[in-house]
Amino acid sequence: MISDQADKLRKMAQGVRQQIEAEMMGISRKTRTVVISSGKGGVGKSTLALNLSLSLCSEGQRVILLDADLGLANIDVMLGLSPEYHIQHLVQGRKSLKDIIITGPLGLKIIPGGSGINELANLSDAELNRILIEVGKVDGDYDYMVIDTGAGISKNVISFMLAADEVIVITTPEPTSLTDAYGCVKTIAKQSYAGGVSVVINQVSDNNEGLMVAEKFRLVCKQFLNVDIKLLGSIPSDSLVGEVVRQQKALMQAYPRSTAARHIQNIARRLVNLGGMASPAESGGSGIKKFFQKITRFMRDHG
Repeated sequence: MISDQADKLRKMAQGVRQQIEAEMMGISRKTRTVVISSGKGGVGKSTLALNLSLSLCSEGQRVILLDADLGLANIDVMLGLSPEYHIQHLVQGRKSLKDIIITGPLGLKIIPGGSGINELANLSDAELNRILIEVGKVDGDYDYMVIDTGAGISKNVISFMLAADEVIVITTPEPTSLTDAYGCVKTIAKQSYAGGVSVVINQVSDNNEGLMVAEKFRLVCKQFLNVDIKLLGSIPSDSLVGEVVRQQKALMQAYPRSTAARHIQNIARRLVNLGGMASPAESGGSGIKKFFQKITRFMRDHG
């Protein structure tokens, strides 16, 4: 326990040091936006989004989670939370962004979902500018914004993926799931997506299956789409995942030492390391404001 606490303190100190170094060098660090997506439902997308966010928090990262599954926003339900406001209140100008943000376990900040993002395309330029000013206020306050999208490749989901710095596609080893995940990658590749694309294989029987499936997926995407997929890792089938859903808790919160939780923690570390390989100016992202600007532009162009 003491060693765990010392490890957490070390990671927090490292994050603070990096922030101070960036400020001293005059670098404006922006939030790195990461979309979690899947070609179909039922593959563990929201579970990964929530637990990856919490894992990043435990690594000393400042994280905000946007529940952008517009048809089935459920991050708050997974945690047993009852938010008073959601993103529609922001879009309609009834509340500020800071008014609607709620706090989850490990200091995770959450923007509760709703259908409000759909309205971005219909706002006047003045109304949109108000939203962008609001979201711009928290740019740099967080190292990561993780976005949980809906399943499939609807216009909304595509706009989120194209706007993000990084897209993580989650799939299971089942052929239909892999086909749908490939469809996700193909869709953004056709739109010349310039960000990073990673894959996570969920519900594997063991590490070997995860590596084999991920490598096949990577090779197919490279051969037919010319997209370099990064292998973030795999998550084994774990009965505790279903248990925490009933408890309305996150896996990282209730069973942080479980097999699935440890694999998600490793995925979080790899994600941080991917950013750490860039220069200090690039190790952040394009920012939350830029993310919303891109979404709105796409929605208006494809309305």
